[in-house]
Amino acid sequence: MEPSPSPARRAYVLGLFTLIYAFNFIDRQIVSILAPELKAALGLADAQIGLLFGTAFALFYALFGLSLARLADGWNRVRTLGLGLALWSGMTMLSGLAGNFAQLGLARIGVGIGEAAASPAAMSVLQDYFPRRQRATVLAIYSSGIYLGMGASLMLGGRIVAWWQARWPEAPPFGLAAWQATYLLVGAPGLLLALLCWATVREPVRGAIDGEPQPGDAEPFRAALGVAATLMPPFSLLGLRGPRLARNLTLLLLCAVGAWAVTAVTDGLLSPARRPAVAYLAGIAITTNLIQWSAIALGLYASLSWIAALRHHDPQATALILCNKAFLALAVGGGVLSLGSYGLSAFLMLYATRYLGAGPADGLVLGAISAVAGGCGTALGGVIADAAHRRHAGGRVFVACAAVMLSTLCLAVQYTSHSWAVFLTAHGLATLFLTMWLGPVFATAQDLVSPRIRGLGVAVQFLAINLIGLGLGPYWVGLASDVTGSLRVAMLSVLALAPVVLALFLSAVRSLPAGRPGR
Repeated sequence: MEPSPSPARRAYVLGLFTLIYAFNFIDRQIVSILAPELKAALGLADAQIGLLFGTAFALFYALFGLSLARLADGWNRVRTLGLGLALWSGMTMLSGLAGNFAQLGLARIGVGIGEAAASPAAMSVLQDYFPRRQRATVLAIYSSGIYLGMGASLMLGGRIVAWWQARWPEAPPFGLAAWQATYLLVGAPGLLLALLCWATVREPVRGAIDGEPQPGDAEPFRAALGVAATLMPPFSLLGLRGPRLARNLTLLLLCAVGAWAVTAVTDGLLSPARRPAVAYLAGIAITTNLIQWSAIALGLYASLSWIAALRHHDPQATALILCNKAFLALAVGGGVLSLGSYGLSAFLMLYATRYLGAGPADGLVLGAISAVAGGCGTALGGVIADAAHRRHAGGRVFVACAAVMLSTLCLAVQYTSHSWAVFLTAHGLATLFLTMWLGPVFATAQDLVSPRIRGLGVAVQFLAINLIGLGLGPYWVGLASDVTGSLRVAMLSVLALAPVVLALFLSAVRSLPAGRPGR
């Protein structure tokens, strides 16, 4: 144990965790740069790319994030992070061995489960390494891993695809296509990082830096399994009696009916050629829409079932998180904002290929811009937000609002321009501004919870970001593209969400507790 880590050790842990988070996003985002190759090799529609990028990953990432956050809050957080890293890296490599849409989807599910362990554990550890006054900056630097990873996925993925195709135009080693080799090569380094994390990072005393040392759970794995059991039927129904059982069954039925209704509507919007059956079950065609909306319905049911169980078993956590208007507004606002950003990032390379004539090698330029602008934006947003917080209790959120407005203007220019130079310039500015919201919003939300449930607080925020943002965003854009026949129209459609995000963030400011600005 190291209750008072040195500045050098703090910097090392922050740097290592940021690097791990970058690999989290390299493995998550690699679908974007590989989209043209996946469409050609596996015959996928745009909506299926959105399903692979988003829902297949997001549902399990979000739901397992709740139980793994409970594990992180009660067990060794460094070990939790390392195990998750090893799992998602291995599943990324398995993606390269997939032979069809279904196999690739199953591998994406494994990546989502492994990555669910990362941020609840990492953010909780970082808050026990750094004092409260630095946390927006620290979480912003950590969050820069998102854009470093997104940029690196474009740079590395595009470079590997171009090199592999040029080196072996025919008879590649082991019969691996360029997209398969890319999955294998980007997944392998994560296994080494997992070993480095286990060997060099010490678990800090939980809450000690704030003068509130707290122990973990006596039975952390049992507690984590208990959370998992509240999520999935039929386990979520076990032990319920009377009105609680009736409410849960009604919720399950409503979610199932809702999934069927939305599937019928969206299938009706598409021609038969654009809604091929992935499989057949008892003569019923399993379409991409059915998979998408069944997954979203399951995610909604599981989330509401978990909320009901948490309300019953942990009223303090419920009060600090689920009954806190400011926390909820920040979480939902982040989810809606992520709907747009994930929807755009999933199809960035495909858009550049389709409308501007870009090729795999151009991923290097797009990736470099994304990495530099995203990394600078997240770090700069944290520094500005901490300074603003010292002047006003809602200063951090005001920074996030300004970032939303500026990025929306730049995105509108980016996706209406026919010039490659203007597209790249607008992409850089949009990424710089858009990334500035992460540190401010996460730090504001974390100030509203106690050290005992920090991991849970992060998981709830990621639940919203992933179910709303990653679960709906890529599929929204892919489905809109298939329906309208225009990927440009589909990309621009998500910008209409900016006023919703601003309204949620500003309502959070009005609900923040009174008191002195920053500490």
